[in-house]
Amino acid sequence: MCHKYPKMGRVDDEGFQKAYYVIPEVFSKTVHRNVPCRDCHYYIKQLPHRPVKEGVRCDRECHSIENPSTGKPFSHKPIYDTFKKSVHGREKLETGLDNDKPYCITCHTNPLYNKEEEAPPKKITDRCVVCHEDEKFAFKWYNHTSRRIREVKRDTQDIIKLCSRCHADQELLARHKKDADDTGREIGEKYTIAAESYQNSFHGKVAKYGNKQVANCLSCHASPDNYYMSVHELRPSRDPLSPVNKNNRVKTCRQCHKTADANYAAIDPHPTDEKELNEFNYYAEIIYGIVGDTALALLVGLSLFETIGRKRDGIAWVLRNGTTWRGRSRRKRKSA
Repeated sequence: MCHKYPKMGRVDDEGFQKAYYVIPEVFSKTVHRNVPCRDCHYYIKQLPHRPVKEGVRCDRECHSIENPSTGKPFSHKPIYDTFKKSVHGREKLETGLDNDKPYCITCHTNPLYNKEEEAPPKKITDRCVVCHEDEKFAFKWYNHTSRRIREVKRDTQDIIKLCSRCHADQELLARHKKDADDTGREIGEKYTIAAESYQNSFHGKVAKYGNKQVANCLSCHASPDNYYMSVHELRPSRDPLSPVNKNNRVKTCRQCHKTADANYAAIDPHPTDEKELNEFNYYAEIIYGIVGDTALALLVGLSLFETIGRKRDGIAWVLRNGTTWRGRSRRKRKSA
């Protein structure tokens, strides 16, 4: 009644413009299109309603939608409870450092179903309606099922960008590092450089040039045994069940590198030249720098030495026919 108007919205107390317009023709094609408004916005008791304090929580039951496998109202609560136990776990409304953690809608929006041109093949719906009779039911079932059974993982670049929203935020990282130092709370040693060091790694550089098969953040930090559940229960590396725990790294590496062993798994996937985190890389960087600078100085010196010698012999330095040196040497030898 209200949210159908395009200019529905307000400017909140912090000066942000909020748009409350729900586009009917778009919402009708989303995964939540069959969920009545009040299944999620249960706190609306009157119209016009009072200011919303908390908003939608993702652990609510959809009383109008039945889970066909259990016969109970559909709910995200089981996976929500799994998320709450993860390293990212938080309540909808948080204060302090927990407010920095992602909530469900940080990663999940309200995605569209298949495009209209990807309508179910008639040979499939014809078979479905033999028993189910209702063509609309067959169409709806096909859309939902076909979307879920196809590959619906985010691509590598999307995952890197999503994770980097927090793990590349230097102010956020500094807050958590200071709190950990002040309270003695344990955090990963690569926590503050995770996004930056990934970009500098082999995996990050290959991903930058468009390779979609290279390992991204979730390739290692989510368990391959049940990927879609595991992305909601990410664990710190010190947890024995974490895929990047020292006892599980070989198995994790073998997802891509089939012959990986303990020595291979010991290679640092988050390279850094900070002495406290990787002493070998720190000194290797210094040595390679010295070697590189020395080689460059020798090459420049050799070029200068050759140039001075040729000038002394009276050979001109001109650009013509593929060479810069032309003329007859005072030593009676023509230049090469």
